[in-house]
Amino acid sequence: MMVTKLSKFSNRGLFVATLLLVACGKPAPAPVEENVYYTCSMDPQVVEQKPGPCPICKMPLVRVAIAPDKKENEVKLSAEQIRLANIQTDTVRLQALGEEISLAATLRENQNGINTVTARLSGRLERLFVRNAGEYVRAGQAVFVLYSEELAAAQQDYLLALKSKNRYGSSDLDFARIAEAARNKLLLWGMTEVQLQELEQSGTPQNTVTYYSCYSGYVMESPKEEGSYVAEGSAVLKLADLRTLWAEAQLYISDLPFLAQTREASVTFPYYPGRILSGKVSFVNPNLEAASKIVLVRVEISNPGGEYQPGMQAWITLKGKTRRTLAVPTNALIRESRGVTVWIKNTNGGFESRMVRIGMANEDYTEIVEGLQTGESVVVSGAYLLHSEYIFRKGTDPMAGHQM
Repeated sequence: MMVTKLSKFSNRGLFVATLLLVACGKPAPAPVEENVYYTCSMDPQVVEQKPGPCPICKMPLVRVAIAPDKKENEVKLSAEQIRLANIQTDTVRLQALGEEISLAATLRENQNGINTVTARLSGRLERLFVRNAGEYVRAGQAVFVLYSEELAAAQQDYLLALKSKNRYGSSDLDFARIAEAARNKLLLWGMTEVQLQELEQSGTPQNTVTYYSCYSGYVMESPKEEGSYVAEGSAVLKLADLRTLWAEAQLYISDLPFLAQTREASVTFPYYPGRILSGKVSFVNPNLEAASKIVLVRVEISNPGGEYQPGMQAWITLKGKTRRTLAVPTNALIRESRGVTVWIKNTNGGFESRMVRIGMANEDYTEIVEGLQTGESVVVSGAYLLHSEYIFRKGTDPMAGHQM
């Protein structure tokens, strides 16, 4: 029994010794290098602390050495990192800057260019030559034929007055004046000089008359159907002259004093990048919408070629007076709840974040009231990438604890 126990003890000791030898022969894990990380050339969003395959495309990760930051609030990047991040800088300098207000607008028909073709007397629409909204109508174009027994009776009266004038000449009744009055009545009811000449030559009254448009423009809404009856003076066609349009926008009451500086405005369209139309604010609604505290403003624009159409979206930019001031491109600003920051390139080739106080702004530039000086180099492209890189390296916000 004693020998068996010793044998078991010897086997167990041998197993433990074997495990210790295996553990001692296993290589130690490679230490993590400081200021070095590994990324993928195909997927640069991948960042690892050790080499290996990319988890996305399985390509080997590339070693990237980070230049040590000499300052606590500084980030230094290699030339390759700057190229990949597309970091671009611009020099802080004095700019001719004017305050601007941009308003979302919609194009409308110029109400001064809307004309109506009406029925001069009651009757039935015998025929329509214009049937659809959006059709273009020229001045002098035939638009509809109206059937009216009243018109036929008036034509008969005119023919009788002409016969009496020719037969009796001068008498107690002035048939010439009676014929002239009957003729003017037919003209007022929409007959043309040519139609009256045809009536005089034929001597036969007509129950229908063709009406011609006195205006040019686009049909705003579909006309009534053929065979429908119209009353005297009712509208048959509404035509809009679109050679000028209104760009209408809503302005907050708090921005209304801005119009006291200037009424110069420009109109741009998302459909035509780079195209700018100049104009002036021609109307400001004196009535304030109490629920929303806004007023309607209107800019009239020229549209000789009919390229712009009612209903199109546009932007109205109101331009104030300009002055020379220190400014940076608006793209350089990082806006946060604590304030506004920019990234500058220092003399060491590193990048530092700095809080600034801004003033007036337009679409391209923003005034810097405090925080920058003329000649400094500010990052205008890649500022948010620098911001993220700082947080990745330092583990904290670059502006934590700072106030302007």
